[in-house]
Amino acid sequence: MNDLELFENYKTTVYRYCLYMLKHKGDAEDACQEVFVKAMLADRSGLQSEKAWLLRIAANECHSMMRRRIKGRDKEQTAYLKAAPLTHSPSVESGYERRETIAEFGRMLQEIKPKFREVLLLYYMADLPLAEVADLLKLPVGTVKSRINRGLKSLKKLTEDEDGRAAAKKGRDMHVSNY
Repeated sequence: MNDLELFENYKTTVYRYCLYMLKHKGDAEDACQEVFVKAMLADRSGLQSEKAWLLRIAANECHSMMRRRIKGRDKEQTAYLKAAPLTHSPSVESGYERRETIAEFGRMLQEIKPKFREVLLLYYMADLPLAEVADLLKLPVGTVKSRINRGLKSLKKLTEDEDGRAAAKKGRDMHVSNY
């Protein structure tokens, strides 16, 4: 099968797959284009199933795009928090507290194990269904659920630890000396 036939036969299937995975028309079009560029440059002489092969390339491309999207979102959020004026906040204090909360959450997220962090980001930040997260990471759905649960417990424990340290510090700061 030549390149044009390959494209004509599978363009709709690959595009729909990418659209389903990425949930964004523009990203799906970009991913679909990359899939066919890679397919046309590759040696297809020993292939048994071109459709499965193309969908595997599409899955890898979508996975890469989602990773880049998450990293980009994190960078954008950090840049926004550093540069954003506080005009949307009713007071300077609430804007500062909001930025501090987001920054603290980011620090706590970095403290949990990478396997938990990845699942939490894909599920909550990228808003992917459990089945897609499982497929993306090549894990059973039960393992994904377990990692989400353990990741949330880790975040909760870190939050409680932070609250305990803050209360202890506040108690020390309020200590009045008899001298």
